Amino acid sequence: MIAVVLFAVLYILEWPMIKSSKKGIKRAYFVLLGLFLLWNTLAVSVPGWPNPNDVIRLVFGWADRLFG
Repeated sequence: MIAVVLFAVLYILEWPMIKSSKKGIKRAYFVLLGLFLLWNTLAVSVPGWPNPNDVIRLVFGWADRLFG
């Protein structure tokens, strides 16, 4: 859930800069937003689908052993 809130805040903070950008950057912004929303919807509704926190722990779990 922390990753969802973090990325939502980042998207909101980036919007003023994206609004005045080129068309390609706007398109990439909305594609990434759509993928993000799809991933989180599947994580909530499909049993066994990894949520963003699980993916972050899977990718960066080695850092826990380093610092903890």
